[in-house]
Amino acid sequence: MPTFHFKPEIIHLLTWFRDSPDTGNPDCICSLCGNMIEEGEVLLRLFRDNNTEMRLHMDPCARQVIVELAPKPESQYKHNPAYAEGWTAFEAATRRGANPYGTKGPESSRNAWYAGWDAAWEKSNSRTDSRENSGA
Repeated sequence: MPTFHFKPEIIHLLTWFRDSPDTGNPDCICSLCGNMIEEGEVLLRLFRDNNTEMRLHMDPCARQVIVELAPKPESQYKHNPAYAEGWTAFEAATRRGANPYGTKGPESSRNAWYAGWDAAWEKSNSRTDSRENSGA
């Protein structure tokens, strides 16, 4: 489940509601901007234990309030040995779908392997991009 990080300077500006109307209902109001959330718009609903909810337009309101939805997989799995295996697999030109943990292994190892492979791919692409931009 993702962890939400809110900008502390905005939290006191948010309104919490006791009702939970559908989008398109005039009572479905954004907790930040106060505008109605139209039918078909994507919204974010957050609930508290006291049966109240916060509603935000996904764009732009939620993006103004939320700093990060979840930690980057690299930081979450960096110390799992499967992370290094995924990195090495990328460097050995192993395709991403060849994760040895597949559906048999523990989910944390499977995800760590993917995170390592993805991080190596991103690093490789950033080196390629910087060479292209420098004219090398």
